[in-house]
Amino acid sequence: MGVFIIIGIIAATGYYISLRIHPLTKCKVCGGAGKHHGTVYASAYHRCTKCGGTGRADRLGTRLFLGGTGGTGQSSRRLRGHA
Repeated sequence: MGVFIIIGIIAATGYYISLRIHPLTKCKVCGGAGKHHGTVYASAYHRCTKCGGTGRADRLGTRLFLGGTGGTGQSSRRLRGHA
């Protein structure tokens, strides 16, 4: 029983470190391209409204445990000027 607790703690710590190092993933709406193509005129496109045209989005754990980055990749604490 104690072995499973230790393995769980190691897995949770690894996941947290992974979130700190790689907080972003591809935007699921545009597939990371940052734009949507028209269905009638295939050459026409506009910026993705979900990611703002960056093609990046926060991982679920980043939003839940770190407060999100707003798609910038920097934690909200750094954005407010705190270390």
